[in-house]
Amino acid sequence: MDGLNFARGIDISPDGKHVYVVAAFDHALAAFSRDSATGELTFVDVEKDGVGGVDGLNYASNVAVSPDGKHVYVTGNGDHAVAVFSRDSATGELTFVDVEKDGVGGVDGLSSPIPVAISPDGKHVYVGSTGDDALTMFSRDSATGELTFETTYLDGVDGNNFDAPLWIAFSTDGQY
Repeated sequence: MDGLNFARGIDISPDGKHVYVVAAFDHALAAFSRDSATGELTFVDVEKDGVGGVDGLNYASNVAVSPDGKHVYVTGNGDHAVAVFSRDSATGELTFVDVEKDGVGGVDGLSSPIPVAISPDGKHVYVGSTGDDALTMFSRDSATGELTFETTYLDGVDGNNFDAPLWIAFSTDGQY
């Protein structure tokens, strides 16, 4: 199966109909439909770095589906980036939207990113950087999925402790 060499991250759409997997060695994001009765997966699509205008998937490391199910976000460790895809909720197919890269357009804190998470309200996307020892926050346009750089929280600054973050989690109320 194409797009699964060294699979590193997985997420399921909020409706449970689709599964998304990133693979570092294939520089890819694979999409599968999911049978709700059996859990069986059927291959739908694969998006690869450098193919059809897709960018930001070099050494893909993690994936998150937005709470509204409209968009998928992928960290590309080798591209120092987070890639944005729109999602067809009926088919699970993906369309490349945009990429945010470290050092481009004022974006900072994306050197070797791994974890990516979306706030429960869907308004912000957070990316952890093992190269910068940082947590970077973007605001999210819920209509287009596009990201706008907001700020970077650096390890050792203002009491922050982000030494090579590998996971991001939210409190049950979504405030922290």
